[in-house]
Amino acid sequence: MAERCTDAERRQREQDALELLSSGAGSAFAAATLAERYGVSLRQARRYVSAASFELVDAATPHELDRQAMLSLHRLDLIAGRAMAAGDEALAVRATRCHAAALAQFRRAITAPQTRFRLPTTEAPHGGGVTPDLPDDFPF
Repeated sequence: MAERCTDAERRQREQDALELLSSGAGSAFAAATLAERYGVSLRQARRYVSAASFELVDAATPHELDRQAMLSLHRLDLIAGRAMAAGDEALAVRATRCHAAALAQFRRAITAPQTRFRLPTTEAPHGGGVTPDLPDDFPF
């Protein structure tokens, strides 16, 4: 069994992953490079890349998360409709099931009590009347 790296080594590996990603390398290339450079598995190298990738993105606001969830639901609805129109009932059923599961998960997230994992907001619970910018033909 391989030895575990120290915290300092982990930070250095994540920093190297961040430098690779910042220079424009793709995540697969960065993981392969780290795996070769440090003699770790590709799976472990992907963990370093994943941890480093969080440094490159801005924190999502509750409004942005709501918008992304609504757009995802809209896309699933479109896929189901197009599959039915094309006669692909199996795909339509899968897309409909995914749509229902995503909607249920979104509703649970909205109605869940505030926990340490939810983003802090200054809005009232359940969105506080703020609606995301959606197309006029949005189905909801």
